[in-house]
Amino acid sequence: MTENVINDRKVKMDLPSDMDQVSVIAKYDILKYLRSRRLLGIAIIEVLVLLLITYFVATSSQPFTADEVVSQYASFTSILIILGATLFGGDAIVSEYQGRTGYLLFPNPVKKSSILLGKYLSSVAAMTLLLVVFYIWAIVAGLMIGNGLSTLAFASMGLAVLYGISAMSVAFLISSIMKGSTGALILTFAMFFLVFNIISSMIGSFGGIKPWFMIDFAGSTLSYIMQTPYPVDRIGSVDLGGGQAASVYYFYPDVLVSIIVMVVYAVVALGLAYFFFKRREMSA
Repeated sequence: MTENVINDRKVKMDLPSDMDQVSVIAKYDILKYLRSRRLLGIAIIEVLVLLLITYFVATSSQPFTADEVVSQYASFTSILIILGATLFGGDAIVSEYQGRTGYLLFPNPVKKSSILLGKYLSSVAAMTLLLVVFYIWAIVAGLMIGNGLSTLAFASMGLAVLYGISAMSVAFLISSIMKGSTGALILTFAMFFLVFNIISSMIGSFGGIKPWFMIDFAGSTLSYIMQTPYPVDRIGSVDLGGGQAASVYYFYPDVLVSIIVMVVYAVVALGLAYFFFKRREMSA
């Protein structure tokens, strides 16, 4: 009896800790990205976009300051984040069910929280790597073309990383609910590229209500932060003909409020993703 207890304790002591399990899952998830060539594919897209923007800025007859140079790059950052959230997070959870790999992973003595966190950290790491490389290129371009160091670029990069983290949480939430990888990828891309933008425009530009609570509106601070002075809210009008005009509202996100909104999205969405993932079972 005593010998069995000692053996049981020995087995438990030999098991890796939760953080060790998280690191192993994150490691193999990154290897999965490399095998599927997703990371390579989005890296190629990033390099092509960087080359095109650099060529445009370098050959333009208009003089650019360092901030203006980086601003040209920052205008594409949101699209890069959407692509990263879609490719790295859109099917991160659902693929284990659709590909039946969950039959190999879930029976192991690994907590679902460790699985989710490992996958999430690997996805965020891949996203952050892409964004940091993107901004380093932009900052160097600002030094060479704009003849100066853009300090606002670092603020934009920080906001971009935070937006990427919150977008990844939403992508994981979608992935934990959807039944198929293709549908999860399409829905993630559509939510950020179309749905959120349409809702923000309808509420803000035409409804006159500042959409400070929308994740895409909060994420747009990464572009607006490059402008000096920072833009302020205003009301314009559109001529409808026949002597009639319609008001159009131009709202700009407050930086501090947007940071809080993105943090809330990141925490709440990831928490909900874990809730649905924990309750979900493999089906035949």
